[in-house]
Amino acid sequence: MLFLKRLAVLMFYAALPLLIPLGYSLYLEDGAWAPIAFTILVLALPAVPELLRHIFQNIKNFILSIFKPDTPFNYANLLDLEKMREEVSELTLGQILALVSAAWLIIPAISCIPYLAYSFGPVDAYFESISGWTSTGLSALPNLDGLPPSIILYRSTTQWVGGLGIVILMLTVMKGREAKHFLRAEGRTPTDVGISRTAGSIWGVYLLLTLIGIALLYAVGFNPLNSVNLVFAGVSNGGFFPFNSYTFNDFQKFALAGLMFGGATSFIFYKNLLARKFREAFLDEELWLYIMITLVAVALIYIVSHEGLYNTLLNSISAIACGGFAIGDLSIMGAFPIYILILLMLMGGMMGSTTGGMKLWRILVVLKSILRNIKSAFLPPGAVQVVKINGRPISEEFIVESSTFIFAYVILFLFGSGVLMAINYEIEDSMFMIASALGNVGLAIIPIPAMAQGTKIFLIALMYLGRIEIFPSLALMRYLLRR
Repeated sequence: MLFLKRLAVLMFYAALPLLIPLGYSLYLEDGAWAPIAFTILVLALPAVPELLRHIFQNIKNFILSIFKPDTPFNYANLLDLEKMREEVSELTLGQILALVSAAWLIIPAISCIPYLAYSFGPVDAYFESISGWTSTGLSALPNLDGLPPSIILYRSTTQWVGGLGIVILMLTVMKGREAKHFLRAEGRTPTDVGISRTAGSIWGVYLLLTLIGIALLYAVGFNPLNSVNLVFAGVSNGGFFPFNSYTFNDFQKFALAGLMFGGATSFIFYKNLLARKFREAFLDEELWLYIMITLVAVALIYIVSHEGLYNTLLNSISAIACGGFAIGDLSIMGAFPIYILILLMLMGGMMGSTTGGMKLWRILVVLKSILRNIKSAFLPPGAVQVVKINGRPISEEFIVESSTFIFAYVILFLFGSGVLMAINYEIEDSMFMIASALGNVGLAIIPIPAMAQGTKIFLIALMYLGRIEIFPSLALMRYLLRR
């Protein structure tokens, strides 16, 4: 029962951002408001009874405060959403992992409604929905021309929310141990949270990046609607283009690349900037690893493929930031550039950002632990070597967790590549598509709409596992088996 109540709360918070495309549809009168409104209703409905109970209780307190002035009442808490969350008893870490895993399956399933309303098949509709919520960007829609602008905005909004995660939205005012468990279920640690270590400050930074991005894209020539759609998909490193084709100029390519690069930069970096801790911000080892890998990749692809510099920059950053925006036909780049893009997609950007993949923090931890073990072989017996990043020691527990995750990720990548090869896709295409789906990247060298339904379902599973970082899905399976 507690599990279902928590799930209802998650669904309620997932429904709130969808009011943006609903309002836009009502403004345009494009006819898409009905399926969007129905989606919001289905998502929010399970939490309504609990919400109404608190509303009625607060109305009662409000009336009492009129007749009895000494009755305490806070007008700001009329809806009292925070209390609705606090009254649900704490869940264990395993239950929270299972809850988050279930939410990432159920919410995209309900969010299929607008796509189904416009005659897309169930598999394609779910593919598009989960690709949006997981901020992947692979699209099963063959053509966007027949869709109303508000549906395009709906699609981009799911990516914008999915970039940070539904849980982060819910945790905006949640505190305490349970909040830390939820963050861990989202693939984050408490140090990944923003300025005052609250999810609210993450959203503050995220909104600031979004507003700056909209202004930047508008300044380089995109119209207001395309600016909003591209920022929603770019800062979240989602990758949905709001059009079938577009002729980008170099300034626009550079702006999109910067948007993705910024989204894949840790929120700790922005926290330090806002706190004027410039030394900590710019001397971060993970940040420098991110910059160096990006520069080397851009140089190698530019030299080998002879592609234009701005195209190379955009495609390379799109791969490492798991952004999904791509310029040109990637399938004709050649084997070596494709190989580099696969490596970038597997690595991903910085921990505590909107990126996917293994994340550079884990890679840095494992690389330093390997160097530590090599050094230890030349030291006297009993000498202690501690792995440090940015001058801070890393616990052995986190080293083991990082190594285990990278190993599991590589195994899943190889398994997925083997499945596509068994379906008769080329090895290069197979590895590229699996790296893209598992890393929630969105780059494609095989047309998704032309794929068989079974292949799409398999990619859906990979997008899901990549978003929840593999292990929470095992907790969900264990929870269901025990029930």
